[in-house]
Amino acid sequence: MDEKEKGFNLDLSDSFSSLSKESFIDSLSALSLEYGGSLWDLWVQMGCSSGSSGAYRVQVVHNCLEEKFKAMMQEEEGHRSALFKNIEEHYKKLYSLSKELGISLEEPPAALSIIFLEKDLRDKVENLLQKKKERLSQLTSYVKQDVKLGEMLAEEPYSITLHNIPSKEEELSLKKHVIYLTELKQERLSTFKAYKKSFADLLIKLDIEPANSFERAIFCETDESFLPLSEVRLCSVAKTIERLESQVQQNMRETERMRCRIRNVASKLELDEREISDFLHENPGFSSNELKALQFRLDELEVLKIEHMERFIVSSRKELREWWKKCFYNEKQQSLFSAFYSTIYSEELLTEHEEEIEKIRTYYYNNEFLFHMVEQRHALWEKKLELEKKAKDPNRFNCKSTKFLKEEKDRRRVEKDLPKIEKCLEDAMDDYRLENGIEFLIGGLPYLTYMEIQIKEHEDSIQREKVKKANAKKQLLIQESRYGSTPAKLNSTKRKAPNTSDNSVTKRYKSDVTRGTVNSTRSSTRSTLTRSTSTRCNSTRSNLSRRRNILQSSIVVGSSEFKMTLSSLGDKDPFLNPLAINANSTRQTEMVRKLGQNTNITDAP
Repeated sequence: MDEKEKGFNLDLSDSFSSLSKESFIDSLSALSLEYGGSLWDLWVQMGCSSGSSGAYRVQVVHNCLEEKFKAMMQEEEGHRSALFKNIEEHYKKLYSLSKELGISLEEPPAALSIIFLEKDLRDKVENLLQKKKERLSQLTSYVKQDVKLGEMLAEEPYSITLHNIPSKEEELSLKKHVIYLTELKQERLSTFKAYKKSFADLLIKLDIEPANSFERAIFCETDESFLPLSEVRLCSVAKTIERLESQVQQNMRETERMRCRIRNVASKLELDEREISDFLHENPGFSSNELKALQFRLDELEVLKIEHMERFIVSSRKELREWWKKCFYNEKQQSLFSAFYSTIYSEELLTEHEEEIEKIRTYYYNNEFLFHMVEQRHALWEKKLELEKKAKDPNRFNCKSTKFLKEEKDRRRVEKDLPKIEKCLEDAMDDYRLENGIEFLIGGLPYLTYMEIQIKEHEDSIQREKVKKANAKKQLLIQESRYGSTPAKLNSTKRKAPNTSDNSVTKRYKSDVTRGTVNSTRSSTRSTLTRSTSTRCNSTRSNLSRRRNILQSSIVVGSSEFKMTLSSLGDKDPFLNPLAINANSTRQTEMVRKLGQNTNITDAP
């Protein structure tokens, strides 16, 4: 390229900054003038500028330029059509992507040219495609995790397709589902670890091996390989553990029963206790091997038991009495078991005794709470009676103050606790009656009735004591009214007069006083007793007869051991027996009469 061409290109490039249609035409005109003039000069120099040769060359130049412009026009028109097509496609893609991604479509600026509009739309499409790719990648990861966790946990995967990009709500739901399955996996793994540890411990306790492939899988496989970790399989593991735990409990009960049976049979056989203790110490557990060892030893003892049947039956009867005592059986209830009195010692008789013992033992342990409450109430009742007895002792104030304070403290405790436990017993007895349809018996009676009888007996005994004291006091008054009485001077603190140590003076003084008062006393006594004896005896006889008739109409209510009428009590007590009273009155009258006849009523000289 010569310097002229370089200058033209530079001028043209400089004019791009102010390019316009007029400048473009001017530049083409200048280019045509310049190159057309140069081409014409060449033709002139060659001598072919005129004539047909010149016309041909001019026509060729025109045709070449025209074809070139047409080609350029077609190319640019194609370029423009491609831009419009791309813009239309970009708009479609933008609309589709914005809809898939759930975003709003922004309109491009109106002042953009076609090329810049196409470029702007193309950039936006590429940006949305990148976002779509990222979201699809994330969704694919979530879906894979969801499917994997679903297979591991035997759970239904989240229903979603990757053909269309899900909405943000669906994506969030999928994410939450994956998080939920992840947490569920951890929870089930923790549960399975705990189950596996319990299962292994139970196998060790029972000293057994896994029985089937499922149990071997529980014991041998790792936590992650025990698949699927479904709810159903975990439930099966739990049921297996429950079955083994039930077997453990059954073995524990069975071994405990065998140990008790071995001790019982060995005790009845009077075997060496140390040997039995050593054997039981060697087999303290409840595994299958220990169960077999205990069963073997029990079978040996059972054989010995058959050989010593009578001793066993006697021992069983002793044990039965203890259970009867624990359950508060009376003689009537005990007599219902007729085999207790049989003298034909056989295995059938022993079996009957053992069944009866087992029945009463079961009854006791099923109602152990009630029996404990009855025993507590019985202890409080006995304590109450003991404290009441001590309260009647006149010498109790001579004891130490600490003992007296302890009695008062015990009395307050009994007064506080006894009503509470009686109320609890009433509620417990009502519950027992509603649950079993029968009354809870103590001593052959419903316990509430038993308590009422016991309280009534106590009240009646108090009344009897009051009546007895009243009768004794009344009889004392009768005797004093008949014979007179002088109050005893106990623990007299009267000081003796000084210089009274001479016994002879004291004796003379007493004899003088006695001689001076004997005659007057005798005369007054004879006259007083003569006048009042008949009246007082008749009054006393009528009062005591009336009182006896009243008391005979009342019967003391209580248990069969303490029931008796006051009429029988009167037969034993001379103060309540009218015949004895009449006899006493007759003897006393006769004594007064003789006293009046034999006494010489004269004054002393």
